[in-house]
Amino acid sequence: MNELDHYARSWGATAVPFGPLSETQWVSIPAQQRAFTLLDQTAALRGVMLLSGGNGTGKSTLVGRWVRQLESRLYTPVNLTQATLSSSGLLASLARGVGKRASMRRERNLDELSSYLSEHERQTLVIVMDDAQNSTHGTLEELRLLLGLNLPSQPTFALVLIGDEYLLGQLQLRNHRALCSRLSAHHMLSPWTLEEIQTYLTTRLEAVGINQA
Repeated sequence: MNELDHYARSWGATAVPFGPLSETQWVSIPAQQRAFTLLDQTAALRGVMLLSGGNGTGKSTLVGRWVRQLESRLYTPVNLTQATLSSSGLLASLARGVGKRASMRRERNLDELSSYLSEHERQTLVIVMDDAQNSTHGTLEELRLLLGLNLPSQPTFALVLIGDEYLLGQLQLRNHRALCSRLSAHHMLSPWTLEEIQTYLTTRLEAVGINQA
């Protein structure tokens, strides 16, 4: 038993409070429920969604939980967490993410992605880009161009951009307007209210056996 577990037992807790969230202990609030609904619709329709909000509002945690719940028979998620990727680095990461051989050559990576999409027509590729506000114009433009890869009759993949509260304004600028026009949904997470915080604290404490007197 480590020191934290020892102190938890001293407080009468069955485990250390506020540890890793399990699926049964997730505290959902209306804003998050709305985000889940839009994420589901974006994946199903192969749309482009922007999830924005300030630091610490739980954007990455929420999307990570949603990705883990995707049906593997229907969806293939690829998480891009390095927002500083160049456009060529983006393509290489995507090729690697779908199990293809990554290359230093743009055309080779495009061929690999095209091959993957042809082989998995019944599955939907879901690309999640975190900290998208730090992405270069070239990287975001590469994503936009990928949406039309092989001139498909329907969108090639679903795209979820995660960024700070200023990202929408950034995308509305002239050099990003083409990508902004592809947005099918936008949802902003706000800081929790006092009532929501109290619900979270109560739920997480009760999960380890600490109840208010």
